[in-house]
Amino acid sequence: MMLVEDDSDLHELFAKVARREGYEVVSAYNGEDALSILRKCARCIDWLLTDICLPRLVDGWIVGSEFNLSYALRPVIYVSGAEEDSQRTATSIFLKKPVMINDLIATFRRLETAAAAS
Repeated sequence: MMLVEDDSDLHELFAKVARREGYEVVSAYNGEDALSILRKCARCIDWLLTDICLPRLVDGWIVGSEFNLSYALRPVIYVSGAEEDSQRTATSIFLKKPVMINDLIATFRRLETAAAAS
């Protein structure tokens, strides 16, 4: 999985939970770095978890769109503290900040179950 989150505390928490659940985590702290990583090794990324509000010019929407262009069938989880962002994620998964750890784990497991079924 790829994790894109600029808040270092949240980033480390999400990464720790993902690793504890058995996932290898590819990390980026901003959109530009995420796009660079995606262009180099998108094949090694099964799904993306990205904050929507990222520093600099490339936000989570752009990262998710780039990921979807290359790998349309791979899931994207968007995370944001803004409720209105949930309206833009009809075909993706949206988690509202603050994210409850149980919700994060349940989402990971849902993705795993869906991948196993396909």
